[in-house]
Amino acid sequence: MSQSTAISDIRRDLVALLPRLRRFALTLAASAGEADDLVREVCARAIQKSHHWKGEGRIESWLFSMMRTVCADARKKRKTDALAQAARGSAAVGETDKQTNPLFSMQEGLASAFLLGEVEGFSYKEASVILGISSEDFARRLCAARLQLAALGVETAERRA
Repeated sequence: MSQSTAISDIRRDLVALLPRLRRFALTLAASAGEADDLVREVCARAIQKSHHWKGEGRIESWLFSMMRTVCADARKKRKTDALAQAARGSAAVGETDKQTNPLFSMQEGLASAFLLGEVEGFSYKEASVILGISSEDFARRLCAARLQLAALGVETAERRA
């Protein structure tokens, strides 16, 4: 397969995976705008690094892992920038608006675990590799996410009654 064929193949795959990539980005980012930027960045990197993809395993695992890494790098950069801004005496950086969707208002890591395990159907091992955690930690996060969502269901049912 030539380089141009590999790039066109990965672009085709990216287009098909865009909804899933965005859904995962929403669990990592603080806002829909940040999630869209994250998807754009990952797509650009995937095209640039398509020669690293060997066709082994699931391409979405590779892309989701890349997205987690890009998000973590961006978070570190924002934190460093905020500290530098605070050191200069600038106004404190405000918190981003919380989304109203219960899945996206979960504690960091829980929404991603729930999405990968319950929505995307990854095995515990695959999802733990994507998130860069152990299978046991993934199972704990998934359980916590399920319990948190179940508790929300009880609160909602009580309000309706």
